[in-house]
Amino acid sequence: MSVDQRQYPRTPGNNRAAMAFIKRNLPPVMCTVADISDGGAGLTFVNIASIPDQFELEIKGETKTRVCKVAWRAEPHRMGVAFIVV
Repeated sequence: MSVDQRQYPRTPGNNRAAMAFIKRNLPPVMCTVADISDGGAGLTFVNIASIPDQFELEIKGETKTRVCKVAWRAEPHRMGVAFIVV
């Protein structure tokens, strides 16, 4: 059994819709939030192959945009991100 080493406890994201902005001049990539914490989130995409290591994330129902850095990838759909304080 593995030990959870996260700094912040995760809570279910209830699969809320989100948009990942790869570049501001391109359309956003849709995703869902599987789980979330103060420090990061688990996200599900149709395909993560084109998602860069850093991007901006807007979650439906929230007013702030988060800058994300990829912490892990599980091909072809899941990834974990850390929120970067700017």
